Amino acid sequence: MTKNEDVVDALNELVEILNDRIRGYQTAMDDSKDAQLDETFRQMILQTQQLRSQLAEHIVRLDGSAVSDTTHTDFSSKIHRAWINIKAAVTGKDREAILSSCEFGDNAAVEAYEDALEEEKLPGYVKDTLRTQLNELRQSRDQIKALHEAAD
Repeated sequence: MTKNEDVVDALNELVEILNDRIRGYQTAMDDSKDAQLDETFRQMILQTQQLRSQLAEHIVRLDGSAVSDTTHTDFSSKIHRAWINIKAAVTGKDREAILSSCEFGDNAAVEAYEDALEEEKLPGYVKDTLRTQLNELRQSRDQIKALHEAAD
């Protein structure tokens, strides 16, 4: 495998995680009956779509193809399961349960980004993008955490 292929694979893992995040927030929004939460979840979806587009641009520049939102590798299955668990958790449509599940999913996404940044194979410009995105994800997670704590 070439260095570019390694970088594309690493970025595609993050694209998959972002796809899972979009699906998780869509599920939370569909199951929520709270207009304030729906708007917050809509913002999270839009943010995540932008992050995914930025990663896809890097992937194309490296002569790769970004994974579709229906593809899952073994690496992302753990995080995918975390977001899928949101579906089960929000069955009761309880505000606290929805926010708890979203916070859990965001924690998993933040951890995936932190792990990716430890990869030596990533070029500096990619790491710069990932650091910026990680900061955005942390801010979003903190927003969800604050809403979750207020719901307790």
